[in-house]
Parts: sequence; structure tokens; C-alpha cells
Amino acid sequence: MGLTSALAAAATRRVAVLVVETPGWGRARCAVEREVRRRGWRAALCPADADVLAVCGRPGERMAAAVDLVWAQLPGPRARIHLLDPNDVAPALDDAAAELADDGRQRADAEERPHDPLMGRPAVDEDGHEDAAAGEDDEDDEDDEDDDHLGGNGDHGDMGHADMGHGDMGHGDMDMPMPGGIPLAGGGEDRDGLALDVLHVPLGPVMPHWPAGLLLHCTLSGDVVQEARVEVLGALEPAPPAADLVHGSPADRCDRAATLLALSGWEDAATGAARLRDALLTDADPADCRPVLDRLARRVSRSRSLRWSLRDLPEVRNHVLVLLASAAASIDGVPAPVSATPLTDLPARLAGRDLAAVRLLVAAAGLDVAAAARTGAVVA
Repeated sequence: MGLTSALAAAATRRVAVLVVETPGWGRARCAVEREVRRRGWRAALCPADADVLAVCGRPGERMAAAVDLVWAQLPGPRARIHLLDPNDVAPALDDAAAELADDGRQRADAEERPHDPLMGRPAVDEDGHEDAAAGEDDEDDEDDEDDDHLGGNGDHGDMGHADMGHGDMGHGDMDMPMPGGIPLAGGGEDRDGLALDVLHVPLGPVMPHWPAGLLLHCTLSGDVVQEARVEVLGALEPAPPAADLVHGSPADRCDRAATLLALSGWEDAATGAARLRDALLTDADPADCRPVLDRLARRVSRSRSLRWSLRDLPEVRNHVLVLLASAAASIDGVPAPVSATPLTDLPARLAGRDLAAVRLLVAAAGLDVAAAARTGAVVA
């Protein structure tokens, strides 16, 4: 028992937490991220990397099925928590750590797990057909390296968006079951009339740095998105207005900037933006955040590495700067326009783009998925 206890204690010193946000429950997700940083834990990038699955909000039927699929992919020892109130995050994570260290409970969980992996739940397309779109996590494979490799300004490492891994992007629009749930490619023509393999791949609804509940059905020719279809998988019931970040508020803008910086591979700057978001969500005077926000904006603006890594997506870098500038303006009481791409426009925005750029483009679209979920909007 001494060795078992020692191993359990070591395993819970740096727990990896995978956060699932149900549309409308953004504050709970932010509270989990803040508490994970405070404890010295880390955010998991995919189910195989996670020890704890933190579900924020009450997911609806299809969203819950996606969450169950992700849960089945977590290796043991594992723990699962459900959160509604940001004030409950700390005790819930305490319970999760205790569950991870409970040898008897983990053994029972391992014995109850099915031997065969879950294959996902069908999602209905616009023609009433089914495809096995599931809620898998995508893993960013970019590695932070010393800025010397780029000859940059010492801000951060190699962040090229083309290096981002596609990860576990799901079981696409399958006509028949395939080994491992992976569909075979079909045939199709590209824009030049050449015959290419066509693959149907779902992105979402559960991925880090991805809009809550967004399910994106992509038709790919090689690595190029030919077509896309959008759905929002909502909550079991509408979230209270106070449970989410106010769209266009300074905290919301900092949160979106943190997402874009994280997807670009600049974790240090992303953490800085997230800390600003957390400060703005507390009772602290927003004016106290202004100097820190200005420093972050200058750092992002001057970063040659960020400019280089997003050289093929200059609009993404510009959007980060706009988010930080508009957050500062809002703190000063200057009205700042709230820009959001309608869900109906997202497929056209992604058509013809490389798959490696999709997550950045989606994050830069400024989608208000919580509003779409409240209205029951499902876009084909």
C-alpha cells in the first residue's frame, strides 16, 4: 500500500484536465481553466492526454452523446466532473483528484469499461441521411521551441499554422461501417477538373479552443475543404444569462484573443490574455487591467514570430490586434463594434481553405454559438 499511495500521489501532482463547454456556460469553463493554472495542473489537448473530464453546463442529447464518446477515450485512471457554478470548480477538482487516487474505484471503473471502443453516434445531415459524426478532440501537435530556431524576437517558438496536427477529427459521413470507424475516401473532382479522393470529416463538437457545441461537417479533397456544413449542439435547457461571457465584453474579447494565440502556438501570450480575462470577470477594477492589456497588445504587435507564422493568414493576426484594441477601448468606455460572422456564412468562409487553417479561421470568425443554441439554430 505504501508504493500504491506514493504512485497515486505522484499521479495527482500535475493532473491533465480536458474541459467541455456546453453552449451558454462560458464562465464555468473559464473558472476551470483558471483553477487548473492556479494548481499547476495542465490543460489536456485530447482525450488520450487527459486524466479528468470537466463538463461545464447541461449538454443536450446529442452533445451528451459526444461527451460520452470522449469520456470513453480517456485512459485510466480517470475522473469526470459536472459543473454549473464557477464557485464549485475548486471543490469539484478536489473530488476529481481524490477519485484519481482511489485505487479501488479506478479498478472497478477499469473492470466496467467495454473492451471495444465506442464508434460514435450518427448525426443527421440535411437530406435525412446519417453520418457518424462524433465529439472527438483535436490535438494540436505544434511544439513550442526556442525562438532562436526562427531568429525571432524571443517572444515564442515555432508557431506555423501549417504545422498544426489534424488530430482525432472524428468518424466522417460513412456509408458503411469501416475498421476503426474510419471511412474510406470516395471520388470527386477538384476545381481544375482532376479526379481526387474525397473524404468527409467532422470537426467538433468537443475540441480545445473550439466554439462550444459547434459541429462542422467538412468535405475534403486532400487537405482542402471543398464544402462545409454547420450545426450547433446545444444544452439540455437554456443557460442562465449570467452563466456565459457577454458577447463583445472586454472579458469575451480577451478570451477570444487567448484562443487565437493558443492556436497559433504562442502559449505564453495566450496565458497572459486568459489571465486578463479572468481578472475582468472578477470584481477587480477594469482600469487596473489596462496597463497589462496595453503591454500584451504591444508584445503581440511587435512579434516577428507571430507575423511569420501567420503569414498566410494575415487576417487572423489582425483580428487578434483588433480584439485587444477593442477590449482596451471598452474598458475606457469607448463603444467598440461587436463583429460576429453569421453561422450561415461560415461554410463559404472555409471553402477552398487548407484544413490546417480551419481552426484559426473558425476562432477568428467571432461566432456567437450560445445565441444560436438559445434560438435552436441548426445550419445546413
